[in-house]
Amino acid sequence: MFGEGLLTGMGVTWKHFWGKKETFCYPEEKLPMTERFRGGHLVLDHKKCIACSLCSLACPNQAIKLKIVPDAKKKRHMQSYVHLVGRCLYCNLCVEACNMHALAWDKNYAISTWHKEEMEDELVTAEGLAYFHETMEKAKAEAEEEAKAKAEAEAQKAEGGDA
Repeated sequence: MFGEGLLTGMGVTWKHFWGKKETFCYPEEKLPMTERFRGGHLVLDHKKCIACSLCSLACPNQAIKLKIVPDAKKKRHMQSYVHLVGRCLYCNLCVEACNMHALAWDKNYAISTWHKEEMEDELVTAEGLAYFHETMEKAKAEAEEEAKAKAEAEAQKAEGGDA
C-alpha cells in the first residue's frame, strides 16, 4: 500500500510524543552523577589529610602542587594544595593513593572556563587555613611547654647532682 512507511513512522512518533520524557533542561536541571563519577574538582578534607604527599607523587601529570610545612614537633601540615585542572587526566590515581580518604571528586561536571588562570583550584579553604594556623600555634605552645619542663627537669637534676 502506498504510504505504509509514512503511517508506521507517524505511529512511532505518536508513541514517543506521549511517552516518558528523557531530556533535561540543562542549566535549570542537572543530570545526577553516580558515585563512580570522576570529574569536576577535587575536594580535600583538611582534617583527615596527614600531608603525606602520596597524591602528588601518584599524579602522572604533576597536576597537584603541595606546600607542606613542619610544625615545632616536626609533624607535617598542609598549607597549600593546588589542583591544576588543565593538566589533570581525571585518572583517579590521586584519590586511590590517599590512605586517609581525604580526597574525593565533587559531582560538578560543568567546569569549562574562558581563562587559564581559573583552571588552578586551591583546595585549602579559609576554614582549612584557620585550622592550619590553629594547629601550628598549638604545636608551638606544646613544644615550648615540653622544652620548659625538660629544662626544669635538667636544672633539678643538676642541683641534685651538685648537692
